[in-house]
Amino acid sequence: MQKRIRKKKRKNFIIPLVVYPFDIMVSIGESDDEFIKSCTKILAKEHVGELKEDEVVCRMSQTQQGRTIMLSGNQTIIRLKSKPQSAREYGFMAHEVFHAVTFIMDRVGMKLKLMTSDEAYAYLVGYVTEEVYKRI
Repeated sequence: MQKRIRKKKRKNFIIPLVVYPFDIMVSIGESDDEFIKSCTKILAKEHVGELKEDEVVCRMSQTQQGRTIMLSGNQTIIRLKSKPQSAREYGFMAHEVFHAVTFIMDRVGMKLKLMTSDEAYAYLVGYVTEEVYKRI
């Protein structure tokens, strides 16, 4: 009988935005300590220091389902407490994706305005959401 080998699920990955000079790091199901360790491998030391200095940014409370932050060096990070399983949890994910998109669009100077920039926001929300789904 062959032993089934379970592939370790990726808990931390990068989504390149391609058309914008930014990437989004996504952390799913990592403890606070695992999250910091992942950031240490990916981010410059000064940005890891920025994370460690700010408890609100670095640590998620028991009641939080997710958190999205943009660091001073334009690094955007989406954290989800766990892999979405229910419609409500996918709603939390969509909420965090929207935050990431608004941070990025603000950095490139595009404010959300109906009939002028909303389509650009919608395309980026769709792209980021699709990329997260592909990896989970």
